[in-house]
Amino acid sequence: MSTQDFLNACLESMQSKSFYNDYHKSFRTIRADSNALREIVYRIRYEVYCSENGMDINAASSDAETMEQDSYDERSQHYLLYHKGTDAVAGTIRVVMPRDDKPLHSFPIQFICDHPLLHMEEKVVKFCELSRLCMARDFRKRPGDGRILPAYFDQDHDVRIDQKTAIQYRRVIPFAPLGLLSGAFEGALDRGLTDCVCILDTEQLYALQRIGLSYRVLGARIDMGGPQQPAIFNIKHALDNMILQNTPCWEVVSDRGRLHLKANALEQNAWQDEIFDQRCMDMIFDRLDTNNHR
Repeated sequence: MSTQDFLNACLESMQSKSFYNDYHKSFRTIRADSNALREIVYRIRYEVYCSENGMDINAASSDAETMEQDSYDERSQHYLLYHKGTDAVAGTIRVVMPRDDKPLHSFPIQFICDHPLLHMEEKVVKFCELSRLCMARDFRKRPGDGRILPAYFDQDHDVRIDQKTAIQYRRVIPFAPLGLLSGAFEGALDRGLTDCVCILDTEQLYALQRIGLSYRVLGARIDMGGPQQPAIFNIKHALDNMILQNTPCWEVVSDRGRLHLKANALEQNAWQDEIFDQRCMDMIFDRLDTNNHR
């Protein structure tokens, strides 16, 4: 290894460690496994999708509660992202599990996308769908940016300019939903599922590309209040690519390789990809060894 390669490797390790630690100082992810926690999930979904973005999707409203939920929620695992500094709810995601009795009625995506892969029973029973990924207003972009994803800004300080106060912001966590992806991946892997389908808007596609998460499109885009892209990705393959393309984000999503190894174990009898090679395996174990000695 040349001196420059060594220095680059050291810098990358320092950046990964700093990002991982900074992220977990700011956020924690929990599974919403009680009625009370799921109500929080449904309320934040209503706020983001219905109140803020004007989407008419399965909203139930009364004087006591305003929630967004549907029939798929009962067969889903839900996750919440909390901001540690304020204990505020930052975001949520769900993992919809397949139906063994009616595989072709497993996921919302099956009713809006006619790609053949989504209508093969033997394939669908091995899928899960990631959906309802959203971040609360205070944990998205700068105020006024709108949209549903993907960054979090902390208020830094107020500055007086010509007798007016301008709030200055600094980017603390550029990919706040990473913890939600990590929770969703673990939920899918715990059920023995490694293939995930989803529907993404342009911004979400761009965010996944930036963190190095690879995917394949499922046909043409669909107009759902704007262009939406049906897609599929394999958790193992996605992490294979992420460790090479964006190691700091890989550390958070894979929990420093723990979920990557779990995904590898599930697919160890069906390795047919060209991305994950010995170099990737060496990188995982090198990082696990380094983390164990921190």
